[in-house]
Amino acid sequence: MLRIIYIVFGLTAFSIAVVGVFRISSYYADEIGRDRVKSTVLLDTSGKPWKLSDLGNRVGVIFFGYTYCPDVCPTTLNDLSIALQGMGPERDTVQPIFISVDPGRDNPTVIREYISQFDKSIIGLTGDPDAIKSFAWNFGATYSTLKSNPEDKSYMLEHSANFFIASSSGQRIHLPIKNDPDELRDAIFNAAQSIIRSDRQ
Repeated sequence: MLRIIYIVFGLTAFSIAVVGVFRISSYYADEIGRDRVKSTVLLDTSGKPWKLSDLGNRVGVIFFGYTYCPDVCPTTLNDLSIALQGMGPERDTVQPIFISVDPGRDNPTVIREYISQFDKSIIGLTGDPDAIKSFAWNFGATYSTLKSNPEDKSYMLEHSANFFIASSSGQRIHLPIKNDPDELRDAIFNAAQSIIRSDRQ
């Protein structure tokens, strides 16, 4: 009986230790990710440096895509435009951002012309491939290039199709994919309020 008690106690202590290590690791991983997205420098469509701190008191609604995308990107950005139009007074607290994950083809001019088809307030960003990769990875966004050969100029990309909410402090929230502008609007509003409350604490 005493042996069983020792075994149960040992397993309990081990479980507590594992949970503790996991929580500590998650905390520091989040802090590292926050520092990395805050320090990453991208370029806007005027060629000027842009950092997360430029959001100020606004909340960024970030989408990673590319201008040659045949369907997902234009549809998603159109949904975002509709969602923002119906947001009301809270609209001023939100900054929509399109980040190209195709720096080889999407230069600032191409991005500027592309986003002009949607909400006029969208900020378009590009940058050094490594900076884009680091920024995207620390948000949990993924993408990969599908080339038949190195010379292929009409290649496609597979990329995350959801939005990410961020504040200038480096806080990040991953939004589930929403195919309805009304649902997207509610998701953005709720996530934005959550981040704003957290930053004020």
